[in-house]
Amino acid sequence: MTHTNRHARRKFLQGLACAGAAGMVCGVSSRALAATTYTGKLLVNLQLTGAMDVTSFTDPKVNIAGKPVINNWASNAAVAKAGNIAYAPFAANAAFFNKYYRDMLVINGVDAQTNSHTLGVLHNWSGRNTQGFPTLTALFAAANQSTLPMPYLNFGGFSSTQDVTSVTHMGKMAILQNLLEPDLAESSKKLYLPDSEWQRIVAMHKAGITTRSKVATNLEGARQQQQLYVDALNRSDVISDFAALLPATADLQPTRKAGTVTSSLHQQMQVSLMAFKAGVSLSADVFETGFDTHDNHDNRLSAALSNVTDAIDYFWTYAASLGIANRVVLIVGSDFSRTPYYNANQGKDHWPIGSVMVMQQQASFTNRVVGLTDAGHNALKINPLTLQADNTSGVILKPEHVHKALRKYLGIDSAAATKLFPFTTTEDVAIFNSAG
Repeated sequence: MTHTNRHARRKFLQGLACAGAAGMVCGVSSRALAATTYTGKLLVNLQLTGAMDVTSFTDPKVNIAGKPVINNWASNAAVAKAGNIAYAPFAANAAFFNKYYRDMLVINGVDAQTNSHTLGVLHNWSGRNTQGFPTLTALFAAANQSTLPMPYLNFGGFSSTQDVTSVTHMGKMAILQNLLEPDLAESSKKLYLPDSEWQRIVAMHKAGITTRSKVATNLEGARQQQQLYVDALNRSDVISDFAALLPATADLQPTRKAGTVTSSLHQQMQVSLMAFKAGVSLSADVFETGFDTHDNHDNRLSAALSNVTDAIDYFWTYAASLGIANRVVLIVGSDFSRTPYYNANQGKDHWPIGSVMVMQQQASFTNRVVGLTDAGHNALKINPLTLQADNTSGVILKPEHVHKALRKYLGIDSAAATKLFPFTTTEDVAIFNSAG
């Protein structure tokens, strides 16, 4: 594709697929994007780093007479409910849960078995509390279309692939533009070289990588990465579609102040969905900080949580405008949670029992809560089949239970890549059984 045609298309696509700084979403024409061979589910992990207090979100707890205060909001408000889902009347939760309860499954009482951020992140996003397992998003990419140009995007947080697929670490959009269109000068968008010279460079790269891929001593992982590179070069039209779809800097979702944190979460979600729509990606990790609230807990959490629920609302609104909302699965989780009491600085410290939220439109398993905790936010055993309290033969939910159930629900449990990282001693818990 010539430089002139490519940038005529860029102008056309940007006019159709803008997402304005004020949060307004523009429509996207079906003519705007190259066809993609992948039409299945699209997966996003939202990693809330720092350990979010779920007792002010999806596992609300009121105060107990004679015990330290669990939540200040509970002094003058009761636990609220939207559909079958209880939530804390805190921050902007009411608007969020009332709008989306039909599209969410809440999994409470998930024991990370640690108060360490490092282990909590590892356990919750790989399903194992020791090194060696990839993220669910990496497995999902490998099981479906790992040969897409950018199958797995990561904007920060945990991103282990264990070599089952390639990961694209996303940074500033100007840098991304340079990666997608290396033949253009960033400042002027003019060609560094004539098209004829650029095509000679591309041909040389293809020839070189093809030669290296035939070296007998190459490890399998190295050969796979080399093939992915060749595939990406061969998919120049698809990559150009994604480059053309990316809006100008002024049209990207802006960073926002969430208390003391500067958040780019809306922009991360915007670019992820654009990549899905363009057919270059099918899984992504987005992340947000600001939840390590050892002091001034209520104010800091309220700002951070309100920004997150607003970002999730934007995510689903924009996904709908792109025509892909019915394909997306969004998983929301954190390292672990916070203590069910305040410390001397009106903060909350580390607590191993957290929650996970899974969102999908028109799913059979939504508008439900799975998992139990007691009034003091301790995890309770549940029966793996009935999901009811079972102190005799039940299990305490752990991240590996959630991961095993998600693998099965997403249809990747039998994939070759997934079989390399089995949960052989982990019970099957019917988390996604709508009759549970």
